[in-house]
Amino acid sequence: MNATTGHKPPIAALAVAGYGAVLGSLFPVVAVLSSADISGGLSVAADSGALVNTFQNVGAIAGVLATPALAFGMGRGRAMEMIAAGFVGASALCALAPDLPLMVCARVVQGFFAGAMPLLFMLLVMTSLPPGRGRFEGMTLFATSTSLLFGLAATAGGSLVDGFGWRSLFWAQAFLGVPYWLCARTTLREELGKPEALIRADWGSYSLLAIGLAAILVAASEGERHFWLATWWVPTLAVAGATLVACAIAGLARSARPLLLLSVFRRPTFTWGIVLSVFFRFGQMFAIYIVPSYLGRLQGYRTAEIGAVLAPMTPAAALSLLASYVFARRFDSRWLLSAGLASFACAASMCIGLTPEWAADQLRLAAAVAGLGMGFFSVAVLRFATHGVTMQDGPTVGIIFNLTRVFGIVAGLAILSHLVVEREKFHSARIVEAVSATSPETSQRIAQASGAFARFSADAGNAQASAIATLSRAAGGQAFTLAFADAFVVTAIVLALGAVLVWALPAVPPEAATTSTSDQQRIAA
Repeated sequence: MNATTGHKPPIAALAVAGYGAVLGSLFPVVAVLSSADISGGLSVAADSGALVNTFQNVGAIAGVLATPALAFGMGRGRAMEMIAAGFVGASALCALAPDLPLMVCARVVQGFFAGAMPLLFMLLVMTSLPPGRGRFEGMTLFATSTSLLFGLAATAGGSLVDGFGWRSLFWAQAFLGVPYWLCARTTLREELGKPEALIRADWGSYSLLAIGLAAILVAASEGERHFWLATWWVPTLAVAGATLVACAIAGLARSARPLLLLSVFRRPTFTWGIVLSVFFRFGQMFAIYIVPSYLGRLQGYRTAEIGAVLAPMTPAAALSLLASYVFARRFDSRWLLSAGLASFACAASMCIGLTPEWAADQLRLAAAVAGLGMGFFSVAVLRFATHGVTMQDGPTVGIIFNLTRVFGIVAGLAILSHLVVEREKFHSARIVEAVSATSPETSQRIAQASGAFARFSADAGNAQASAIATLSRAAGGQAFTLAFADAFVVTAIVLALGAVLVWALPAVPPEAATTSTSDQQRIAA
């Protein structure tokens, strides 16, 4: 069989692709949460070590854009096999990398294949199953594969590092990728693909778009670490990237075989779904940045301990994914979108009263509420983004949706990390102003602390210096705590706004009604 669309894939093919989507979605988050261990293992500063994750995302952009051409040119099964083999090999190269430059190169290659894996699953559903019966279930499985284990990322990373060292983060990916490769070798072998599709693909627009988006991503990822406009290459990359993307869009509009069908943006449900997906990434910052940074920096938690705090997200997400599947079949999915964003807003608002004494007990309930939001939103946003999508424009929808996942997380990290840094400066200045050396309260605290240290040292000067250092650390911790509380405030406001904007979306018929109409059309045909 030469066609690569219109053929219903066997359950085994969907299971294999779903397993790959789990690998491609989970481990990039694991690496973000374990970045300190990776930097330490490579003997580089944290700012330099962050390049390991930045360039993984660069590779993911290239992989996402190339996946449809590979799938249709080689056949979906053979493309899956090739991508699985590349993922295993690149993961092994990452595990063996002796220094940062080689690690960055290996991560670009790994990112290419990891970015392709979730999209392959999405393509398999959208290019095989017609709207209505089957596609909704397929999209629900895609939502499950990319969101259910999100809350276990820190546990997975911490357990691997503590038990086997930081290189096990990548050996584990290579090991887990082997079953994916073996199963892919027997999947959809009847599809021979159309090699001419690879030759005639719009590789010019692909190159412009991939390089332009990569430049923007690097600028957004590294801007805060290099003081944004204070470093010449950050704004230069952003401007150059935007220029290349504009040129690519102009090329797509003129191309006879465009890489992306820009007409998909004429669908209000798709466009609004993409916009709301960006809001959703701010909710994910709860588990990727705000809580891990607070617990790691101010409470000294290691990644595995942070994982124990975030673990309630997974059972909560499982419950809400099941509830969303049942609800969306019968009722307006806008309720699910709004409930998902509102759940994240609620989780953030529960943490606004953050104090330096907060630890696991105060954050577990908020993590569970965030997990509910993960499930509600993941199913509903795909319901809107893929509503009315045909097999022809399905690849475009898949590309844009998966690019939004990458850029949404990068943008959320950039905005919230900048907010925390600036608010920490503000609160530090206020605290320093309030805690003056001439203040009677300050003098009294220093005297009390000096007395405590004097019991262990006969040198009065050392005791007083230790007391001042202790007070300084307490003031710094308070400033950072207030900064993280401000991040929760902003996150809650943004997500609450998103929950309201949901109702600007046109209503999508319940899945049961869509399925019935689709069945009638097929019977009539």
